[in-house]
Amino acid sequence: MTSKVALFLAHAVALETEAGERYDELADVMDVHNNPEVATMFRQMAEFSRMHAAQVTARAAEFGPLPKLKSWEYRWNAPEPPEVGDFQGTHYLMTPFHALQFALANERRGWEFYNNSAKEATDPEVRRLGAEFAEEEAEHVETLESWLERTPRPDRDWAEDPDPAQVVD
Repeated sequence: MTSKVALFLAHAVALETEAGERYDELADVMDVHNNPEVATMFRQMAEFSRMHAAQVTARAAEFGPLPKLKSWEYRWNAPEPPEVGDFQGTHYLMTPFHALQFALANERRGWEFYNNSAKEATDPEVRRLGAEFAEEEAEHVETLESWLERTPRPDRDWAEDPDPAQVVD
């Protein structure tokens, strides 16, 4: 039988790993649309997610092998992990300000997941780890809020494309 701690850690690894994969996908999209500044930001966010996934994986080693869950076995409040932002929250002309807002929303959902895990867990180790991971996510939120404060807000017409695609399907 899988322990509650191993199950929690499997969720934490998936949360961070899939967030990194989504940021890589978004960076690729931004590269295709010649938005290198935002592509670079998303690649940096992907790297941060991979680093956090590696830290969680290293911590999980002391609890033995983690279960390999099927996609439908994860217990998220949405179809995807909390830190995996929805593509609908992006635009090919988005600015660094928008990219930081997107990442901030993801980190806040990550904090909420870990915080709720800490509050709702019956296992003391899951409560402890959840609280610890929530604290780390709170630091990420504070960092992104600080970056956002120093990032110029886009002009009102930021989404207007002076050279829109002329392709008709």
